[in-house]
Amino acid sequence: MQKHLAAWRSCVARDRAAEQPFLWVLSTGHPTAVLDGLRMGPMAGWPAGVYEGPRLLRTLVVVLGELPRERSTILIRLMGGGRVLREAIEDLRELSEDAPERAIALGPLLRFRVEIAKPGPTTPEEEEFMMTTQELVEQFIEQGRKQGLAQATIELYEARFGPMPPALRSAVEAMRDLATLRKWHLLAGTGTREAMHDAVSVASAARSS
Repeated sequence: MQKHLAAWRSCVARDRAAEQPFLWVLSTGHPTAVLDGLRMGPMAGWPAGVYEGPRLLRTLVVVLGELPRERSTILIRLMGGGRVLREAIEDLRELSEDAPERAIALGPLLRFRVEIAKPGPTTPEEEEFMMTTQELVEQFIEQGRKQGLAQATIELYEARFGPMPPALRSAVEAMRDLATLRKWHLLAGTGTREAMHDAVSVASAARSS
């Protein structure tokens, strides 16, 4: 609250007409003393877990453990701890490889893992985080292999046959099966243009059926 009021004063000092900032406080659990002390209650029109206090305070509290467990809350639930973090990571793992939430969250999660892995003692919470995110890391590595093999297949095809048709390129880039990508890569290097096109067409038809 002190930082909030200081930022508020600084903002007003620069521009008296500027809109006063809001303070958003994130808490994994239910901070009863804070909510009671600031006379906060559920915020109208917002999901469960979002609390607002007197209008002049311009302060809101988000209880991460009370947010609905749905896709729209995954990114903010990743800021929690304990059960909340575990569930958010599980939900993130279930998303498709091209989900925007993955692109946003994977970088910070991996950097945090690197920090935890540095020499020195770790807390039980950090050890749990490492175990919980292991499968996510393996998925990330697997995704990188697929993307790399798809790009290598396109480059090999174009080195032999010239520019790859857009529809064929899209099919190769969209393929998520590593074994199929390996076959296509071999075909791009040793087969004919027609054989490559036929193989991709058959696989694409099978996926859409």
